[in-house]
Amino acid sequence: MNQCRWISLFIIFGIIHGESDDGVLGYFTESSSKILLNQSNQLILGSAALAALAATKVDHQVKSYAQTKGLLSDDISHFGDMYGGRWGHWLLWSSILATSLDNGENAKLSEKMEFSTLAMVTNGILTETMKRGFGRKRPNGSCCKSFPSGHTSHSFTIATVVNELYGNQMGIAAYCLATLVAASRINDNKHYLSDVLFGAGLGTAVGRGFALAYQNRLNNNGISAVPQLSFKIYIPLN
Repeated sequence: MNQCRWISLFIIFGIIHGESDDGVLGYFTESSSKILLNQSNQLILGSAALAALAATKVDHQVKSYAQTKGLLSDDISHFGDMYGGRWGHWLLWSSILATSLDNGENAKLSEKMEFSTLAMVTNGILTETMKRGFGRKRPNGSCCKSFPSGHTSHSFTIATVVNELYGNQMGIAAYCLATLVAASRINDNKHYLSDVLFGAGLGTAVGRGFALAYQNRLNNNGISAVPQLSFKIYIPLN
């Protein structure tokens, strides 16, 4: 995982840990259990594992095509790399801060920050642990953290958080950006197809696990998890 990303994630984690008046450990435990025990997440992870296994048969063909034909232009690929490695989490935190303050939802700010940050930190820890455990060499020959793709899993975690906080339309846009990140990692010869496929499934499952716990927390507090839009109706008096 990118070193700058780790530093920024743990700085924010330290802030919310100090400010949250709820049990962070209990929230973390509940969310983590839902990553593996939720049936939909089991399906996502199982499908991602099978897809990655199948993709190993064509990994080198895809690599060859990406290096000879190219999947993306250099500028777009660079954008994907930067979004997945440095920009994505800062954009997410900025949007949470801006929308919470603009809507007068200061009370929800810490919960949203806790939800998003714990999800990204957990994904980072799981991804890094798996990288070290599998020790797969990258397609460019560097050692040895190819599987799974950290940029991809991080971006899909962000997309799942965005979908939970802002609804399907923003979620679809975030998932498209995450897919661009995955393509950029193949294009840049940093990961195989199987690496990004499993990374996408892992990031989505982690994000959903924390989203389910976030929904439970809001429901227990009597708060709607879906963004609310308010309308004012003016009736002419004359």
